[in-house]
Amino acid sequence: MNIEGIEIFVEKLEGNGKLNFVMIHNAGGTHQFFTHQIRLLKKYGNVILLDLPGHGRSQAIASYAMDKLSLIIKEICEGLSLENIYFIGLNNGANIIVDIALNHSLPIKNIILIDPPIFIDKSFIVEINNFINQLDQADYDKFVISLVDDLFIDTDFYNKEIAINAFKNVDKGSLQNIFKELISWDLNLSNKLKNITYSTLCILTDEHHCSYDKLRLEAPQFEIGKVVGSKCWATLEVPEQVNAMMERFIRLKK
Repeated sequence: MNIEGIEIFVEKLEGNGKLNFVMIHNAGGTHQFFTHQIRLLKKYGNVILLDLPGHGRSQAIASYAMDKLSLIIKEICEGLSLENIYFIGLNNGANIIVDIALNHSLPIKNIILIDPPIFIDKSFIVEINNFINQLDQADYDKFVISLVDDLFIDTDFYNKEIAINAFKNVDKGSLQNIFKELISWDLNLSNKLKNITYSTLCILTDEHHCSYDKLRLEAPQFEIGKVVGSKCWATLEVPEQVNAMMERFIRLKK
């Protein structure tokens, strides 16, 4: 799909039901990070997969400000004439959904956020800045393999290969900029989540990205779940836990 002269990979998988699940992946990832959710979601509606700019099969863009990314997603939804939108986002993809919910008008049904990096503390900001600098190292492929090994606790080679291929092929400048913009966007997030009126499920992992207590304080209206034995890529590592929570939420919010 062409959005403002930029080619963005978008694929619509036809399913049963009237819902349209718009899947927004993590920084550094691709739509394949939702591989294990497609079969489940097609039971309830269509699945719209996409690659963020500079990721997978999508072209890079000049600005990765959160409002720019959320506008691109809005234009994709409008271009496909989607109704009954069910946003599902992983990590930074979840943050983009938060920005959409706060700033754009779309026919949103409900929202599922999976391990969003929000209300990030100073130590995590240091980690992010170190990660940004490490992306420039000469032996990048070795760095990616080490990164993937560190961010999975216990998974098979198939899931690791999805993550390795995504990070090897991402535009590194895009990845650096998306993380820089995340930090500045997050600084202004306090007291805003209470304004989200859509039914929202937030699935946390090890709380490295987001504190349960902080989220409960900032968004008392959210339903919050937590998986066992996963870091930030729960959709790949523990899909049985993620999918069970997602399906229960979908069924109860029909």
